[in-house]
Amino acid sequence: MPKLTPAAPQRALRVLFVQSTTEVGGAEVALLTMLENLERTAVEPVVASLGFGEGRLPELFEGLGIPVFRLPRGRFRNVASTAAKIRALHKLIRKQEIDVVVSNGGHANLFARPAASIARRPCAWWVHGYTQASLPEGRIPIARAERMLAADALYANSKFTEQLLARDFPGHPCIRLVRYGVDLERFRPNPSAGARVRKEEGIPADQPLIGIFGRLQHWKGQHIFLRAAGLMAGRGTRFMAVVVGGSLFGLEPEYAEELRRMAEEPLLAGRVRFLGNRANPEDWMNACDVVVHASVEPEPWGLVVAEAMACGRTVLASAAGGPLEMIDHKRTGWLTAPGDEVAMAAWLEVLLANPALRAELGGAARRHAEEEFEPHRAAAVFSTELWRLWATRIESMQMLTEPVP
Repeated sequence: MPKLTPAAPQRALRVLFVQSTTEVGGAEVALLTMLENLERTAVEPVVASLGFGEGRLPELFEGLGIPVFRLPRGRFRNVASTAAKIRALHKLIRKQEIDVVVSNGGHANLFARPAASIARRPCAWWVHGYTQASLPEGRIPIARAERMLAADALYANSKFTEQLLARDFPGHPCIRLVRYGVDLERFRPNPSAGARVRKEEGIPADQPLIGIFGRLQHWKGQHIFLRAAGLMAGRGTRFMAVVVGGSLFGLEPEYAEELRRMAEEPLLAGRVRFLGNRANPEDWMNACDVVVHASVEPEPWGLVVAEAMACGRTVLASAAGGPLEMIDHKRTGWLTAPGDEVAMAAWLEVLLANPALRAELGGAARRHAEEEFEPHRAAAVFSTELWRLWATRIESMQMLTEPVP
């Protein structure tokens, strides 16, 4: 195998990142952080935006100095528009002299994988979430297509995701663990920022505050958080709650209204603030005494958990999926049974009543974040895997009787 250094092709590896949505969720934040921290002398990124949604993600990529090519919109189910997108990606790969293609998620891979194959370039799928073939959701046509078009390399964002992929892709030659990095300068302990946003929202400095962060979707468990809050309120616990995040990608827009109705019930009336999508979630994390993760299904990784830990906050998270890889129970955070509002309420009351315990947990969480989520280290792992994929493909292509065009 050729030595995995930029000296092999005498330049940086040119990598095309294919991104479906223009809105910003966890997978998009992960990609932005990764691209910001990649060593450009080793990897030269280019982005192809497939244009789904109405967000500003392409402009954020451009703000990092990365060229973005915007492709015409079109649904995957529309054969003509899908074919046009694949042709446009193939042309882009050739014109931009791309060495490796990376799909940021399964939907992007539906377009990127065929284009990369036609161009005879290796393709990696960064898997941010995966539905097993054995589940009902895993048998819908688009999920079947994602499995059928599996890439040359599958990059799992957690050991949990890695295990799911190993079950559905037995014998796949390249399933790798590529975790997210977290911007540790942006997400850091910052009491003054927390105090500022509390003041802006009229929340007293001495008011115990719990918060939940992320897009509003049923499996994310905001309703469990509000049920737990209702139990605490019924027992006379002093607190307020913030729900930070909104609907994204057109998914379950009715869920937000369901949550607002819950918050209007007598026990919770006046205790819950819905803050919507915020550009400064780190400030609100710093404002909270406890940050809650309440997913009722296993979280593929849990970026919000990692960000809150980086802010040095006490985190109470559902004990399933990615959070189990981040939180050492009662040392770097606390874990609770998914979907169990009774247990969540009990743990929250214990944590709110013990500021010394919260300080100890928050300090340990920050130290863990510095050790495990450092973004340059995450980018170095990603870069190494991209070079490995390129080198493996070059080695295999050199066995052909005809040269690679």
